[in-house]
Amino acid sequence: MSAMRNSSFELLRIILILMILVEHANMWFIGSGYHSESEHLAKCIVESVCIGGVNAFVLISGWFGMRGDLKKIVDLMFMLLFCTVPLLLVALWLKWIPISALASADGVYEYVFGGGGYWFVVDYIGLLIISPVLNYGIERLDKRQFSRILLAGYALILLYDFVLREPVLGSEGGYSVLWFGFLYLLARYIRSYGIGRIMRFRWPILIMAVSLQSLLFFGGFIGLRYTNPLILLEAVCLIFIFRNWNFRSKAINTVAAGVLMAYLLHMQPVLIPYIRMFLGAQYAALGYWQYMLQAVALSVAVLFVAVLFDKVQSTLLKKIRECL
Repeated sequence: MSAMRNSSFELLRIILILMILVEHANMWFIGSGYHSESEHLAKCIVESVCIGGVNAFVLISGWFGMRGDLKKIVDLMFMLLFCTVPLLLVALWLKWIPISALASADGVYEYVFGGGGYWFVVDYIGLLIISPVLNYGIERLDKRQFSRILLAGYALILLYDFVLREPVLGSEGGYSVLWFGFLYLLARYIRSYGIGRIMRFRWPILIMAVSLQSLLFFGGFIGLRYTNPLILLEAVCLIFIFRNWNFRSKAINTVAAGVLMAYLLHMQPVLIPYIRMFLGAQYAALGYWQYMLQAVALSVAVLFVAVLFDKVQSTLLKKIRECL
């Protein structure tokens, strides 16, 4: 019998998906408008606290490394289609969407492959594909070479993507395989060599980064691009906070298995208009503070539903493989 997986990063993955769900409820679904300056500040703080979740997810993958095997890619594509195709068929049958919506490539991309809402899965698959090349390079670099490549690479990203907002590098604010590749390399580096001062002062640095990001975002001086150095710093601090925890929990590992499914479910292309309508009505009826309490509760509920869905899809995929 194999030993149970260490649950420290599994707990972090649960926290990260809840951060992402809450962040989307905070602005993505209901918009960035506000009724008071206190609400505006609260929205900016919530965004700043939660926005580092995506970067941290990719850093975790880099921390443990990836092999780029075909089985993992097939698993991800099956999970994606499991979330889109069945509900698409129901929506067509109930006439929620017309059959003509699938008459174009854009329609197929939106309703079958999830559209832009599923960008994370697509970029993650891209990272899986290029990971053997990245691993090959990492094995042949010493610490000095590795650090210079990371610094030079981030300097380019920082200048062209974050400061100038020019698309020449293709980093697209972090919505890209290029940015995921950089995060993967960064995670491999910090696992091997660490970053001394950030490791020692991870909590003060995390609080400083979130506070500064919140104030600058509130003042309109800075945005929420994943390539933002403060948002990157938040994610790195989270990795250092959880890296030394060592405990095992079957319950946490079970729930953590559903985090990607939670992301897919709440960004399901057929459901998004209805989710946006429902959350918008709740925000209008309850006001921001009660709405956000409800959003946290709903995020937890979505995660537990996702655990059940993930169990069903993994069982189905296993049965399909047995029949082939």
